[in-house]
Amino acid sequence: MANQVEKSVATTSQMDRLVQFLKEVRNEVARVTWPTGNEVKGATVVVIVVCIIVAFVIWTVDKTINLGMNLIFK
Repeated sequence: MANQVEKSVATTSQMDRLVQFLKEVRNEVARVTWPTGNEVKGATVVVIVVCIIVAFVIWTVDKTINLGMNLIFK
């Protein structure tokens, strides 16, 4: 019987901790300075352009190494 009471107290304590955590999360999210739509669009364009540039550089290095290996081993 005492074991059931301990489990009930532990479950309540865990539930209280969860509720407290979720309240703190809500407060933190309310304090966040969210970017505007234009800032998100601008950052997205920057990320896409940088990805394209990096992909081109990697492709160029790969083709150069491939050409060099073909010249060496032919």
